Amino acid sequence: MADKLDEILIVEDEPLIAEDISETLQDAGYGVSGIAHNANDAIKILKSSTPSLVMLDIKIDGPIDGLMLGRIIKDDFNLPFIFLTSYTDPETVDKVKELNPYGFIVKPFDERELTSNVEIAIHRFKQDSQNLAQVEDQEGDDSFFLKSQKALHKLSFNDILYAQAVDNYTMIYTEKSKFLVPQTLKSVEEKLDNNRFIRTHRSYSVNFKYVDIITSNYANIKGIMIPIGKGYKAELMKKVSLL
Repeated sequence: MADKLDEILIVEDEPLIAEDISETLQDAGYGVSGIAHNANDAIKILKSSTPSLVMLDIKIDGPIDGLMLGRIIKDDFNLPFIFLTSYTDPETVDKVKELNPYGFIVKPFDERELTSNVEIAIHRFKQDSQNLAQVEDQEGDDSFFLKSQKALHKLSFNDILYAQAVDNYTMIYTEKSKFLVPQTLKSVEEKLDNNRFIRTHRSYSVNFKYVDIITSNYANIKGIMIPIGKGYKAELMKKVSLL
């Protein structure tokens, strides 16, 4: 059932279809944070509100199509989205799979199919967001439980050497183990202590405590060479104290 706090952003360039979706969602108990007919309008709404889900048509007006907008929503806003489309050709489906959406609905669809997909997507995203639930233990340290492979593993920030993006997942490395988390690196970073962790590359975030050597292209952590991207080096060097 819909949570009264759950609002949906609809991105659909056909006004009649957009209004029909809006009415269906509201009848099911959801709020509608806005209707956008193109990517620019959608981004403006996202900057001023935080919907629980985005319903996203693949073919929309303007130079940024729904697939490109889906990437922006994932990387910049960390929100779940469902694709709405009448296109099911192999090329489109392959592009959709790369983005790992929370649903894929083929037009035309009925009300039950729409609302069921919305409910499942919102529930799944909320569960995913709890995979890195921080807790304070009795000693008051910075421990947390990390969910990986259907088990909860208790770690502290000091246990983590670095995190690496693996498609839409993140591999978290400790000195003895590694854990695959079903979240993007950006999402994981938001839950880590930003005083300790710093991005060195679009695919890597490191615990600066364990950085032993920094070269022009790499940071060394216990013998592991972590790449340093050109756009990240200046921020990394701000943490360096030179004698």
